[in-house]
Amino acid sequence: MVRPVERAILYILIALGVFLPLIFPFEKWPNLPTPEVRSVYDTIESLQSGDTIMVAVDFDPSSEPELYPMLLAVLRHAFEKDLYVLGVCLFNPAGAGLGVAAFTTVGDEFGKVNGEDYCFLGYKPNIIASVRGMNADISRIFTVDAFGQPARELPIIQRTPRLRGGIRYMVDLAAGETVRYWIAYGATPGGYPMAAGCTAVSFADYFAFYQSGQINGLMGGLKAAAEYEELVEMKGAASAGMNSQSIVHVLLVLFVLLGNFIYIRSKIAAKREAGGSR
Repeated sequence: MVRPVERAILYILIALGVFLPLIFPFEKWPNLPTPEVRSVYDTIESLQSGDTIMVAVDFDPSSEPELYPMLLAVLRHAFEKDLYVLGVCLFNPAGAGLGVAAFTTVGDEFGKVNGEDYCFLGYKPNIIASVRGMNADISRIFTVDAFGQPARELPIIQRTPRLRGGIRYMVDLAAGETVRYWIAYGATPGGYPMAAGCTAVSFADYFAFYQSGQINGLMGGLKAAAEYEELVEMKGAASAGMNSQSIVHVLLVLFVLLGNFIYIRSKIAAKREAGGSR
């Protein structure tokens, strides 16, 4: 039976394993990219300066720990390549704030101008109508952007007035079912390739779309975000989170081994005592 003091020691070690790597980041063994993550990176890397991509922030704060670092990594890669980036949220109104924060933060890092180099359009309900409408005319669906600026007057919208024939790539970072709608009503009729990012628990559901070629890349959970950070050589929250996760996993394995060692030793000692008392 585990005594209170021993239990407290276990909890303290776990807490240290979680928080110390976040407070004091360190270089860990590399997060080797999987083919489905590398495919997203390679596609964006192959684009030319001045091309336009769409990034959909289709998640809310409940999925922020996994998907927000992924969003930052993709935006940093796009801005480093001097791509124009359109952003939108079609999942939950709460996701619009995350999109504004990410686009503004990374845009400022790279000296990009809102409305010229990037534009976050904000949130719209009715994903099917919104996606189909943006394929034909973005400003008809989003009359203003997330900051209240008339969309039709923004240089980036004037340059790319519609998704069909206007964007070269689309990435949907999703906490729900939006990937299916983007495939059916966006990328397939629009004729542009797309990739998806999702929470780790949804990865298996979306892997079939990657295998069938309906999406050309797939990023699942914090590990995929860390892999993308590795590819763009910009370590961030995902890499730090994977450090914590790896340390805790090692601690758990050690605890299991230690517990079994103590149990076996106690059984051997009990047998010896029983044999000596006869």
